[in-house]
Amino acid sequence: MKMGKFRTDKDLELLRYSDNEMLEVLVNYLTKDKDGSTRYTESLTGEKAFQDAGKNYKQVWQLIGAELQHFGGDTFVNLFRGNGVVYKEILIDVCKKLSVKTDFSADVVDIEQALLAKLFTDSWEKMNEDERRNIRNQFKIDGNLASGAALTAIITSIRMGGFMSYQVAMIVANAVAKAILGKGLTFAANAGLARMIGIFTGPVGMAITALLTIPAISGPAFRVTLPAVVQIAAMRQQMLSKKEDFF
Repeated sequence: MKMGKFRTDKDLELLRYSDNEMLEVLVNYLTKDKDGSTRYTESLTGEKAFQDAGKNYKQVWQLIGAELQHFGGDTFVNLFRGNGVVYKEILIDVCKKLSVKTDFSADVVDIEQALLAKLFTDSWEKMNEDERRNIRNQFKIDGNLASGAALTAIITSIRMGGFMSYQVAMIVANAVAKAILGKGLTFAANAGLARMIGIFTGPVGMAITALLTIPAISGPAFRVTLPAVVQIAAMRQQMLSKKEDFF
């Protein structure tokens, strides 16, 4: 399949600055089926520039972005216009499929935080009381709060951004990677985050697996765009946490 052109997209500029390890996860979502074989609809791995780049994914960030834009658009329309849709359209489509309630005219980072909050809520509902207690301890949420109030406090913090939003983004992205690719993200040594990842992986994985098996929303494109959007949301939060001046 012929590679579509990259559409200028300010919300995908972060790919230029992302870690190669995080980009590799995104590439795997775009190019591999659930059984690990190469996705027959992908065109990224056939590009000479991509092959020449090896594991230096930052070098070909526009090709990676173009592949995502392609999956987000209607395939038949793409054949005529030669490219896909911008990232925000893909993000909004995923959110609408998951019934995420938020202002879709807001900035992408705010919409991504709403998506992460929804996925966290879905996984919270699948946790037992011990798991919820562990999460509250890790997030330093008042132990006297009822379960519903504790969840509200966490969701509010996610939507406000900051360190908790980054933590949840990385935890959710790790659980998605483990559920879909069979292995989680590669983290720098961070004992606190590692503990939280261990608590979250099961419940978040169950929530994601459940979403990907709902016939009404689990089409081939959605199986690519949902994990891809979660990964990009985590990459954005990772960059924001570093407080780099290019954001």
